[in-house]
Amino acid sequence: MKKMISAMAVAAMFALPTSALALDSGFDAMAKSGSHQFYVWCTGKADYAAAQNGDNAKAAQLALASKAGGNCWPVWQGLND
Repeated sequence: MKKMISAMAVAAMFALPTSALALDSGFDAMAKSGSHQFYVWCTGKADYAAAQNGDNAKAAQLALASKAGGNCWPVWQGLND
């Protein structure tokens, strides 16, 4: 049973996209400038992932929200390294 759970955990780790492993998602990263990664949740159309440059996560989020439109909202995922 333990071997099966360990094998599933290893398989799940390799299934993650490599870009997800390069994100700095620590609390301090929200205050840094650079390319911030977001998952954009939408109503009435498909959700998507997007990166946006900004002085901090909030500035990048607001810039991306204005591009995405009124039925979408970006959720911060981390700072691209």
